[in-house]
Amino acid sequence: MKKLILTCVCFIVMLGFFPSIISAGEVTIAEGVAVIVGNNIPGARDKALDDALRKAVEQAVGTLVSSDTMAENYRVIHDKILAQTTGYIERYKILTEVQEGELYRIKVQAEVGKDNLTNDLRALGLLHVLKEKPKVMVIIDEKVGGLYGTTGWEEAGQAESTIMEKLLNAGFNVVDSQTVRANITRDKALRLLEGDPEAAAAAGLQHGAQVVITGKSFSKNAGGKLYGTQMQSIQATVQARVIRTDDAKVIASRNETGRKAHIDELQGGALAIKEASEKLSDVLIADILSQWKKEVYGRSQEIQVIVTGIVSYKQLSTIKNFLEKEMQGVKTVYQRSFTSGVAELMVDYGGKSSNIADELASRKFTGFRLEPTNVTPNRIDIKVIVRK
Repeated sequence: MKKLILTCVCFIVMLGFFPSIISAGEVTIAEGVAVIVGNNIPGARDKALDDALRKAVEQAVGTLVSSDTMAENYRVIHDKILAQTTGYIERYKILTEVQEGELYRIKVQAEVGKDNLTNDLRALGLLHVLKEKPKVMVIIDEKVGGLYGTTGWEEAGQAESTIMEKLLNAGFNVVDSQTVRANITRDKALRLLEGDPEAAAAAGLQHGAQVVITGKSFSKNAGGKLYGTQMQSIQATVQARVIRTDDAKVIASRNETGRKAHIDELQGGALAIKEASEKLSDVLIADILSQWKKEVYGRSQEIQVIVTGIVSYKQLSTIKNFLEKEMQGVKTVYQRSFTSGVAELMVDYGGKSSNIADELASRKFTGFRLEPTNVTPNRIDIKVIVRK
């Protein structure tokens, strides 16, 4: 009997030393921060606590999915998981809380229930290789040996076909090239091919693409026939730019070369272009994913806000002050321009553009309200409507 009691006591003591053995949750430490608005300290404290608990759940998600999956699907995770953190927090305790000027900080130790979290992540398809990448449109001009294209304007050339194939293999959604070429004139396409970001963005939006890859490819004889043979050395160059359609921002600009020996200059040129395009595709895909990860995983991105119908500069100052002082998640607001009642702002924000649009639309400003007219992941168009 004494031996049994001693065994039980030892087991209880061991549980005290190893709480993680009986804990089904993931224990994490996270810090939240909020801005104190209008001396409302209790409100700021609640927001800081919510921020800390959200970050705790986010850390737990990071232990269940790969960093690549986390990065590529951050928007889905944010909307479906991080927006309802209370359902995953089993218990928590506040380690420290402090007011620093206009900021309120809270550090917590939280236990996140992994069962519910795992089930919800699995339901979203995020525990396997799910890829959610932007829809891409590709249009590349091509000349082989001085002749226009390998197939003519109506169909994709070697460079365009190769880049599209690589994108598809990487899991991207790609706009059908024949559909694009059937709905775009040669003159309009020239503006894209010459590197006009606005033209590329407009064409991409027309076809539902978030990203446009446009550029040129060409090949030429690199110096006559190889000694003692009929083989020619053919060199190719492929140049391309990657343009985000919602704000016409160039997110990458690259070029690659290829070289092939062939008896026929046209066939050799096509092979050289294919080689250059394969190398270029790998680099462009890495660039696109890098930018994508910065936007969704870096928790901060630049969102362009275009405000029209501004009656006075005071109205603009009120809008900027709201974004800088009261909008949670906004780091900085840059005023790019203000001309004839139209202002361009660049907002460094750790969330979705739709969140900003929702806040601006619901805010009761003195003498006016704001009406969003267009919202995309990187741009918001909003109109000032004067109250009567």
